[in-house]
Amino acid sequence: MIALSPRRSSFQIAVDVLTVINEGESRPTRIMYASNLSWNTLRSTLDLLVSKGYAEESSDLQTRSKQYNITQSGSNVLRYYDRLEDLVKLETRA
Repeated sequence: MIALSPRRSSFQIAVDVLTVINEGESRPTRIMYASNLSWNTLRSTLDLLVSKGYAEESSDLQTRSKQYNITQSGSNVLRYYDRLEDLVKLETRA
């Protein structure tokens, strides 16, 4: 029997999207594939990240394409998340 992995929380999805953007993907379709999300989930997550100031959206009027970049606040979120994850790992080993 195949064990199903637990569903990701909205927070985990947002962190995953920020991580993908931070690793260099900027186009929505590439972000969607790399973070393994549906289009609707990605759109709502990107809208949330932009509204909170963790990512910024830029548009190319000639190609009518959008690109996303991580902001300093978004980088801080990832850094704090990594620290928290390390602390939790230390606590579970002790």
